[in-house]
Amino acid sequence: MEAGNDTQGEQAEDNHSGPARELTLHLLRMLETRADAAGIVLQSEIKLFTSRLQLRVIAGAAIFFAVWAGIVLLAIVLPPELRVPVLGAVVGLFVLGAVIAIVAVNRKADLQEVGSMAWFLESLRRDFEVFSRALEKPQVTAPPPATEARSPDELAA
Repeated sequence: MEAGNDTQGEQAEDNHSGPARELTLHLLRMLETRADAAGIVLQSEIKLFTSRLQLRVIAGAAIFFAVWAGIVLLAIVLPPELRVPVLGAVVGLFVLGAVIAIVAVNRKADLQEVGSMAWFLESLRRDFEVFSRALEKPQVTAPPPATEARSPDELAA
């Protein structure tokens, strides 16, 4: 019986504290829920990123071994007089492909692009600059010197 009385006393204290306390507790519960949800989302994003990275590494390794095996097979199948020119052409094609890829990446990659690290840091710097200007104390400027009213004759002379 006493446990029920304690519970009723706690409920009476909660009701007695007022709507400000209830609102604060509600906001804290909402914040806790958001933090829990953010943790769950972060864990799922990390798992998704690592699985994608693992699959890309596996795909890259498979392509590398397939190309390597193709070159070895080509070297075995070709007659001796054609091996050097054909394999030289294959190596030249790979070098040309690498050069074209590097040129394409350099043209496409804009370091100031929206979403890039440079863009983010520049935006952050500007935000801090605006924030620091807002916190500066306003400087009191001296009023301009009073000009005396002159007559048109004085101005002409």
